[in-house]
Amino acid sequence: MVRGKYYLAGRSDFFAAELLIKTDRYELFVDGKVVDFGLVEQLSIAHRLGHIARKITLVNGGVFETGDNDSIDLIVENSSKPPSLMRFVYLLERNMAWAIVSIFITAGVVFSGFKWGIPAASTAIAHSLPTSTNQILSANALELLDEYYFKASRLDTARQEKIQQHFVNNIVPLYQAEDSSHFTLHFRLWPSDKKGGIPNALALPSGDIIVTDRFIELTQSQDEIDIVLLHEMGHVVERHSLERVIEGSAVAIIISVAFGDVSWVADMGIGIGSFLISSFYSQSHETEADKFAYEYSLKAGISPASLGLILARMEHDMESQICDKNGDSSGCYSEDNSDDDEGSISAYFSTHPSSDERAAEGKRYQACFEQGLILCPNRQ
Repeated sequence: MVRGKYYLAGRSDFFAAELLIKTDRYELFVDGKVVDFGLVEQLSIAHRLGHIARKITLVNGGVFETGDNDSIDLIVENSSKPPSLMRFVYLLERNMAWAIVSIFITAGVVFSGFKWGIPAASTAIAHSLPTSTNQILSANALELLDEYYFKASRLDTARQEKIQQHFVNNIVPLYQAEDSSHFTLHFRLWPSDKKGGIPNALALPSGDIIVTDRFIELTQSQDEIDIVLLHEMGHVVERHSLERVIEGSAVAIIISVAFGDVSWVADMGIGIGSFLISSFYSQSHETEADKFAYEYSLKAGISPASLGLILARMEHDMESQICDKNGDSSGCYSEDNSDDDEGSISAYFSTHPSSDERAAEGKRYQACFEQGLILCPNRQ
Protein backbone atom coordinates (compact mmCIF):
# COMPACT_ATOMS: atom_id res chain seq x y z
CA MET A 1 0.00 0.00 0.00
CA VAL A 2 1.41 3.36 -1.09
CA ARG A 3 0.26 6.46 0.81
CA GLY A 4 -0.15 9.84 -0.85
CA LYS A 5 -2.54 12.56 -2.02
CA TYR A 6 -5.39 12.27 -4.53
CA TYR A 7 -6.33 15.28 -6.69
CA LEU A 8 -9.59 15.22 -8.64
CA ALA A 9 -9.29 16.19 -12.30
CA GLY A 10 -9.13 19.98 -12.64
CA ARG A 11 -9.07 20.56 -8.84
CA SER A 12 -6.29 21.91 -6.61
CA ASP A 13 -7.64 20.51 -3.34
CA PHE A 14 -6.73 16.94 -2.38
CA PHE A 15 -7.65 13.96 -0.22
CA ALA A 16 -5.40 11.63 1.75
CA ALA A 17 -5.35 8.42 -0.27
CA GLU A 18 -3.78 4.98 -0.59
CA LEU A 19 -2.80 3.09 -3.76
CA LEU A 20 -2.96 -0.70 -3.66
CA ILE A 21 -1.30 -2.78 -6.39
CA LYS A 22 -2.43 -6.37 -6.97
CA THR A 23 -0.25 -7.95 -9.68
CA ASP A 24 -1.42 -6.13 -12.83
CA ARG A 25 -4.35 -4.25 -11.28
CA TYR A 26 -4.64 -1.27 -8.95
CA GLU A 27 -7.18 0.15 -6.51
CA LEU A 28 -7.24 3.70 -5.10
CA PHE A 29 -8.73 4.22 -1.62
CA VAL A 30 -9.95 7.44 0.00
CA ASP A 31 -11.27 7.13 3.59
CA GLY A 32 -11.23 3.33 3.20
CA LYS A 33 -13.45 3.39 0.07
CA VAL A 34 -12.39 2.47 -3.47
CA VAL A 35 -12.69 5.57 -5.67
CA ASP A 36 -10.87 4.25 -8.73
CA PHE A 37 -9.51 0.96 -10.09
CA GLY A 38 -8.15 -0.56 -13.28
CA LEU A 39 -5.06 -2.02 -14.95
CA VAL A 40 -1.62 -0.83 -13.86
CA GLU A 41 -0.62 -0.41 -17.52
CA GLN A 42 -3.33 2.28 -17.82
CA LEU A 43 -1.55 4.46 -15.27
CA SER A 44 0.74 7.25 -16.51
CA ILE A 45 3.65 7.21 -14.04
CA ALA A 46 6.06 10.15 -14.10
CA HIS A 47 9.77 9.38 -14.29
CA ARG A 48 11.72 9.59 -11.06
CA LEU A 49 13.82 12.72 -10.44
CA GLY A 50 15.76 12.51 -7.21
CA HIS A 51 13.43 12.66 -4.21
CA ILE A 52 10.80 14.88 -5.80
CA ALA A 53 7.24 13.68 -5.24
CA ARG A 54 6.00 11.35 -7.98
CA LYS A 55 2.76 11.92 -9.89
CA ILE A 56 0.60 9.12 -11.28
CA THR A 57 -2.17 10.16 -13.65
CA LEU A 58 -5.28 8.00 -13.62
CA VAL A 59 -7.58 7.18 -16.52
CA ASN A 60 -10.29 9.51 -15.13
CA GLY A 61 -7.87 12.46 -15.19
CA GLY A 62 -7.24 12.46 -11.45
CA VAL A 63 -3.70 12.51 -10.07
CA PHE A 64 -2.19 10.47 -7.24
CA GLU A 65 0.96 12.07 -5.74
CA THR A 66 3.39 10.36 -3.40
CA GLY A 67 6.88 10.81 -2.03
CA ASP A 68 7.35 7.05 -1.68
CA ASN A 69 9.48 6.79 -4.83
CA ASP A 70 10.98 3.42 -3.91
CA SER A 71 7.55 1.78 -3.86
CA ILE A 72 6.65 3.36 -7.19
CA ASP A 73 9.96 2.07 -8.62
CA LEU A 74 8.95 -1.44 -7.62
CA ILE A 75 5.60 -0.98 -9.36
CA VAL A 76 7.33 0.20 -12.52
CA GLU A 77 9.85 -2.64 -12.48
CA ASN A 78 7.19 -5.28 -11.90
CA SER A 79 4.74 -3.95 -14.46
CA SER A 80 7.07 -3.06 -17.34
CA LYS A 81 10.69 -2.12 -17.95
CA PRO A 82 11.39 1.62 -17.87
CA PRO A 83 13.03 3.19 -20.93
CA SER A 84 16.79 2.53 -21.20
CA LEU A 85 17.51 6.24 -20.86
CA MET A 86 15.56 6.48 -17.62
CA ARG A 87 17.31 3.41 -16.19
CA PHE A 88 20.59 5.19 -16.92
CA VAL A 89 19.27 8.34 -15.21
CA TYR A 90 18.33 6.30 -12.14
CA LEU A 91 21.86 4.86 -12.09
CA LEU A 92 23.39 8.32 -12.16
CA GLU A 93 21.11 9.54 -9.37
CA ARG A 94 22.27 6.75 -7.10
CA ASN A 95 25.98 6.75 -7.98
CA MET A 96 28.00 9.98 -7.77
CA ALA A 97 31.04 8.40 -9.45
CA TRP A 98 28.98 7.46 -12.50
CA ALA A 99 27.43 10.94 -12.55
CA ILE A 100 30.90 12.54 -12.67
CA VAL A 101 32.06 10.12 -15.39
CA SER A 102 28.96 10.92 -17.46
CA ILE A 103 29.73 14.65 -17.24
CA PHE A 104 33.21 14.08 -18.65
CA ILE A 105 31.85 11.78 -21.37
CA THR A 106 29.23 14.37 -22.35
CA ALA A 107 31.85 17.13 -22.44
CA GLY A 108 34.08 14.92 -24.61
CA VAL A 109 31.27 14.17 -27.04
CA VAL A 110 30.34 17.85 -27.34
CA PHE A 111 33.99 18.87 -27.82
CA SER A 112 34.54 16.17 -30.45
CA GLY A 113 31.41 17.26 -32.26
CA PHE A 114 32.59 20.85 -32.52
CA LYS A 115 36.20 20.00 -33.31
CA TRP A 116 35.75 17.15 -35.78
CA GLY A 117 32.07 16.44 -36.35
CA ILE A 118 30.89 19.84 -37.58
CA PRO A 119 33.93 20.44 -39.85
CA ALA A 120 33.60 16.96 -41.38
CA ALA A 121 29.87 17.41 -41.99
CA SER A 122 30.32 20.92 -43.43
CA THR A 123 33.01 19.66 -45.82
CA ALA A 124 30.76 16.87 -47.08
CA ILE A 125 27.80 19.21 -47.53
CA ALA A 126 29.84 22.00 -49.16
CA HIS A 127 31.35 19.66 -51.76
CA SER A 128 27.98 18.07 -52.54
CA LEU A 129 26.41 21.40 -53.49
CA PRO A 130 26.61 22.69 -57.09
CA THR A 131 29.15 25.34 -58.09
CA SER A 132 26.30 27.82 -58.49
CA THR A 133 26.00 27.88 -54.69
CA ASN A 134 29.34 29.69 -54.51
CA GLN A 135 28.04 32.27 -56.98
CA ILE A 136 24.95 32.87 -54.86
CA LEU A 137 27.07 33.17 -51.71
CA SER A 138 29.27 35.78 -53.38
CA ALA A 139 26.47 37.88 -54.87
CA ASN A 140 27.25 41.58 -54.36
CA ALA A 141 30.17 40.70 -52.05
CA LEU A 142 32.77 42.56 -54.10
CA GLU A 143 30.52 45.61 -54.33
CA LEU A 144 30.14 45.65 -50.53
CA LEU A 145 33.89 45.31 -50.04
CA ASP A 146 34.48 48.17 -52.45
CA GLU A 147 31.96 50.30 -50.58
CA TYR A 148 33.29 49.73 -47.07
CA TYR A 149 36.93 48.62 -47.33
CA PHE A 150 38.63 49.07 -50.68
CA LYS A 151 39.45 51.90 -53.01
CA ALA A 152 40.47 51.85 -56.65
CA SER A 153 43.96 50.48 -57.26
CA ARG A 154 46.75 52.99 -57.82
CA LEU A 155 49.11 50.46 -59.40
CA ASP A 156 50.51 51.27 -62.79
CA THR A 157 48.06 50.05 -65.45
CA ALA A 158 50.81 48.33 -67.42
CA ARG A 159 51.86 46.33 -64.35
CA GLN A 160 48.29 45.33 -63.62
CA GLU A 161 47.85 44.08 -67.18
CA LYS A 162 51.12 42.13 -67.06
CA ILE A 163 50.17 40.37 -63.81
CA GLN A 164 46.65 39.76 -65.05
CA GLN A 165 47.85 38.23 -68.32
CA HIS A 166 50.35 36.00 -66.55
CA PHE A 167 47.64 34.81 -64.16
CA VAL A 168 45.24 33.94 -66.98
CA ASN A 169 47.84 32.24 -69.18
CA ASN A 170 50.01 30.44 -66.63
CA ILE A 171 48.29 30.05 -63.26
CA VAL A 172 44.57 29.47 -63.93
CA PRO A 173 45.21 26.58 -66.39
CA LEU A 174 47.12 24.66 -63.70
CA TYR A 175 43.82 23.58 -62.14
CA GLN A 176 41.36 22.00 -64.53
CA ALA A 177 38.12 20.40 -63.36
CA GLU A 178 34.60 20.09 -64.71
CA ASP A 179 33.11 22.06 -61.80
CA SER A 180 35.98 24.57 -61.64
CA SER A 181 35.10 28.15 -60.80
CA HIS A 182 35.93 30.95 -63.21
CA PHE A 183 38.90 32.71 -61.63
CA THR A 184 39.11 36.48 -62.01
CA LEU A 185 41.85 38.72 -60.62
CA HIS A 186 41.06 42.15 -59.16
CA PHE A 187 43.42 44.89 -57.94
CA ARG A 188 42.39 47.12 -55.03
CA LEU A 189 43.89 49.57 -52.56
CA TRP A 190 43.14 48.71 -48.93
CA PRO A 191 43.72 52.03 -47.14
CA SER A 192 45.44 52.30 -43.78
CA ASP A 193 47.19 54.94 -41.69
CA LYS A 194 50.40 54.02 -43.47
CA LYS A 195 50.83 55.35 -46.98
CA GLY A 196 51.19 51.98 -48.70
CA GLY A 197 47.98 50.48 -47.30
CA ILE A 198 47.31 46.96 -46.03
CA PRO A 199 49.05 44.03 -47.79
CA ASN A 200 46.66 41.18 -48.40
CA ALA A 201 45.13 38.76 -50.88
CA LEU A 202 41.72 37.16 -50.50
CA ALA A 203 39.33 35.03 -52.53
CA LEU A 204 35.55 35.10 -52.78
CA PRO A 205 33.65 31.81 -53.24
CA SER A 206 32.81 32.84 -56.81
CA GLY A 207 36.48 32.69 -57.85
CA ASP A 208 37.09 36.43 -57.64
CA ILE A 209 40.58 36.92 -56.20
CA ILE A 210 41.51 40.32 -54.80
CA VAL A 211 45.10 41.47 -54.32
CA THR A 212 45.95 44.78 -52.70
CA ASP A 213 48.44 47.34 -53.97
CA ARG A 214 50.65 46.96 -50.90
CA PHE A 215 50.89 43.20 -51.43
CA ILE A 216 52.12 43.70 -54.99
CA GLU A 217 54.58 46.36 -53.85
CA LEU A 218 56.07 43.98 -51.26
CA THR A 219 56.64 41.10 -53.69
CA GLN A 220 60.14 40.70 -55.08
CA SER A 221 59.52 38.03 -57.71
CA GLN A 222 56.81 36.62 -59.94
CA ASP A 223 56.97 33.39 -57.91
CA GLU A 224 55.82 35.22 -54.78
CA ILE A 225 52.78 36.61 -56.59
CA ASP A 226 51.99 33.28 -58.24
CA ILE A 227 52.15 31.11 -55.12
CA VAL A 228 49.88 33.48 -53.16
CA LEU A 229 47.38 33.40 -56.02
CA LEU A 230 47.55 29.59 -55.97
CA HIS A 231 46.89 29.71 -52.22
CA GLU A 232 43.76 31.80 -52.80
CA MET A 233 42.64 29.48 -55.61
CA GLY A 234 42.94 26.66 -53.08
CA HIS A 235 40.39 28.38 -50.83
CA VAL A 236 37.94 28.52 -53.74
CA VAL A 237 38.53 24.95 -54.93
CA GLU A 238 38.16 23.54 -51.41
CA ARG A 239 35.02 25.67 -50.87
CA HIS A 240 36.25 27.04 -47.57
CA SER A 241 33.91 30.04 -47.52
CA LEU A 242 30.89 27.79 -47.99
CA GLU A 243 32.16 25.48 -45.27
CA ARG A 244 32.52 28.44 -42.89
CA VAL A 245 28.91 29.46 -43.56
CA ILE A 246 27.68 25.91 -42.91
CA GLU A 247 29.80 25.61 -39.77
CA GLY A 248 28.53 28.93 -38.42
CA SER A 249 24.92 27.95 -39.12
CA ALA A 250 25.39 24.59 -37.40
CA VAL A 251 26.84 26.22 -34.29
CA ALA A 252 23.95 28.72 -34.20
CA ILE A 253 21.37 25.94 -34.54
CA ILE A 254 22.98 23.85 -31.78
CA ILE A 255 23.08 26.84 -29.42
CA SER A 256 19.44 27.64 -30.25
CA VAL A 257 18.35 24.08 -29.51
CA ALA A 258 20.33 24.02 -26.24
CA PHE A 259 19.41 27.47 -24.93
CA GLY A 260 16.25 28.49 -26.80
CA ASP A 261 16.18 32.24 -27.32
CA VAL A 262 19.83 33.18 -28.04
CA SER A 263 19.42 36.95 -28.13
CA TRP A 264 21.41 37.07 -24.89
CA VAL A 265 24.28 34.91 -26.18
CA ALA A 266 26.67 37.77 -26.83
CA ASP A 267 26.22 39.09 -23.29
CA MET A 268 27.08 35.69 -21.84
CA GLY A 269 30.36 35.40 -23.73
CA ILE A 270 29.20 32.75 -26.18
CA GLY A 271 30.24 35.05 -29.03
CA ILE A 272 33.87 34.78 -27.92
CA GLY A 273 33.64 31.00 -27.93
CA SER A 274 32.16 31.00 -31.42
CA PHE A 275 35.05 33.16 -32.60
CA LEU A 276 37.59 30.70 -31.20
CA ILE A 277 35.80 27.84 -32.93
CA SER A 278 35.82 29.77 -36.20
CA SER A 279 39.53 30.42 -35.74
CA PHE A 280 40.20 26.71 -35.43
CA TYR A 281 38.33 25.97 -38.61
CA SER A 282 40.23 28.76 -40.41
CA GLN A 283 43.56 27.23 -39.44
CA SER A 284 42.45 23.97 -41.00
CA HIS A 285 41.40 25.79 -44.16
CA GLU A 286 44.66 27.73 -44.36
CA THR A 287 46.62 24.50 -44.10
CA GLU A 288 44.61 23.01 -46.99
CA ALA A 289 45.13 26.12 -49.10
CA ASP A 290 48.88 26.00 -48.38
CA LYS A 291 48.99 22.38 -49.52
CA PHE A 292 47.12 23.25 -52.73
CA ALA A 293 49.58 26.07 -53.46
CA TYR A 294 52.63 23.92 -52.77
CA GLU A 295 51.43 20.99 -54.89
CA TYR A 296 50.63 23.14 -57.92
CA SER A 297 53.77 25.25 -57.51
CA LEU A 298 55.85 22.11 -58.10
CA LYS A 299 53.98 21.43 -61.34
CA ALA A 300 54.48 25.03 -62.48
CA GLY A 301 58.14 25.31 -61.49
CA ILE A 302 57.38 27.89 -58.78
CA SER A 303 59.62 27.88 -55.70
CA PRO A 304 57.56 26.79 -52.66
CA ALA A 305 59.88 28.85 -50.43
CA SER A 306 58.47 32.00 -52.03
CA LEU A 307 55.29 31.65 -49.96
CA GLY A 308 57.27 31.88 -46.72
CA LEU A 309 59.29 34.82 -48.03
CA ILE A 310 56.33 36.99 -49.04
CA LEU A 311 54.24 36.15 -45.96
CA ALA A 312 57.16 37.01 -43.67
CA ARG A 313 57.58 40.31 -45.52
CA MET A 314 53.87 41.03 -45.15
CA GLU A 315 54.08 40.27 -41.45
CA HIS A 316 57.02 42.65 -41.08
CA ASP A 317 55.08 45.35 -42.89
CA MET A 318 51.96 44.92 -40.77
CA GLU A 319 53.95 44.96 -37.54
CA SER A 320 55.73 48.10 -38.68
CA GLN A 321 52.37 49.77 -39.31
CA ILE A 322 51.13 48.82 -35.84
CA CYS A 323 54.34 50.07 -34.22
CA ASP A 324 54.21 53.35 -36.16
CA LYS A 325 50.60 53.88 -35.17
CA ASN A 326 51.30 53.23 -31.46
CA GLY A 327 54.54 55.20 -31.51
CA ASP A 328 56.26 52.39 -29.60
CA SER A 329 58.78 50.11 -31.23
CA SER A 330 59.18 47.78 -28.23
CA GLY A 331 58.38 44.19 -29.15
CA CYS A 332 58.12 45.05 -32.83
CA TYR A 333 59.71 43.20 -35.67
CA SER A 334 63.52 43.27 -35.58
CA GLU A 335 65.72 43.28 -38.64
CA ASP A 336 68.01 40.95 -36.70
CA ASN A 337 65.48 38.20 -37.39
CA SER A 338 65.72 38.59 -41.14
CA ASP A 339 67.75 35.37 -41.44
CA ASP A 340 64.60 33.48 -40.57
CA ASP A 341 62.52 35.00 -43.36
CA GLU A 342 62.34 31.78 -45.34
CA GLY A 343 60.86 29.86 -42.45
CA SER A 344 59.21 32.65 -40.45
CA ILE A 345 55.83 32.51 -42.11
CA SER A 346 53.20 35.08 -41.24
CA ALA A 347 50.89 34.54 -38.28
CA TYR A 348 49.59 38.10 -38.11
CA PHE A 349 46.12 36.71 -38.65
CA SER A 350 45.27 34.64 -35.57
CA THR A 351 43.21 32.34 -37.78
CA HIS A 352 46.30 31.16 -39.66
CA PRO A 353 48.37 28.09 -38.72
CA SER A 354 51.48 28.64 -36.59
CA SER A 355 54.66 29.83 -38.25
CA ASP A 356 56.51 26.65 -37.28
CA GLU A 357 53.90 24.42 -38.91
CA ARG A 358 53.87 26.36 -42.16
CA ALA A 359 57.66 26.67 -42.20
CA ALA A 360 58.14 22.91 -41.82
CA GLU A 361 55.72 22.16 -44.66
CA GLY A 362 57.26 24.83 -46.87
CA LYS A 363 60.76 23.42 -46.36
CA ARG A 364 59.54 19.92 -47.22
CA TYR A 365 58.09 21.05 -50.54
CA GLN A 366 61.13 23.24 -51.23
CA ALA A 367 63.36 20.17 -50.87
CA CYS A 368 61.20 18.37 -53.45
CA PHE A 369 61.41 21.41 -55.75
CA GLU A 370 65.19 21.46 -55.56
CA GLN A 371 65.25 17.76 -56.51
CA GLY A 372 63.18 18.54 -59.61
CA LEU A 373 60.14 16.59 -58.37
CA ILE A 374 56.63 17.53 -59.43
CA LEU A 375 55.06 15.37 -56.69
CA CYS A 376 56.24 15.54 -53.10
CA PRO A 377 56.02 12.29 -51.07
CA ASN A 378 53.95 12.40 -47.90
CA ARG A 379 55.69 12.49 -44.55
CA GLN A 380 56.62 9.13 -43.13
